[in-house]
Amino acid sequence: MYGLVNKLVVATIERHYGADRWREASRALPFDSHRYMAMQPYDDDETYAIVATACGHLSVAAADLMRLIGRDWVAHTSRHEYRELFAFNGPDLYTFIGNLNNLHATLGNQMPGLRPPSFTVRREPVGHIVVGYYSHRAGLAPLVIGLLEGLCEHFGVRATVRHARSRVDEGDHDEFCIELEP
Repeated sequence: MYGLVNKLVVATIERHYGADRWREASRALPFDSHRYMAMQPYDDDETYAIVATACGHLSVAAADLMRLIGRDWVAHTSRHEYRELFAFNGPDLYTFIGNLNNLHATLGNQMPGLRPPSFTVRREPVGHIVVGYYSHRAGLAPLVIGLLEGLCEHFGVRATVRHARSRVDEGDHDEFCIELEP
């Protein structure tokens, strides 16, 4: 993953659990978790090690931390690094999610070797949006829930997001259901 991701993961941990607590926990890592250059790729194992170390030392469940990181990702990037991309990617939740593949393609022009996930989106009757998530990386479903929750907040949509289908159990992708509140 790119350093931008690792920097945001560390910033989320520090913001929610304390910089001093993270500094102490991060001593268990075989690398410095504050050394990342935003636009440089790093091995995915480092990202997973940061999350595992945080979970082990801060007594937080991995799914809870990943969900929090997803929400923070949207809140942060929509106001900072990718503010313009958020503005151009769509005026509402459904359109924005439908344009995520285009957004990632645009980012790929700036980030050689980027291997982003891809998404499908469809409206279902009775106020549901179903999002298909295709990725070569396993275990990121809680992060996607947080990202989708963050997007709902960003667009002022009241909704519940649930993991409706797991690729581990049922095939090549995960599905998430955004249940819109009336």
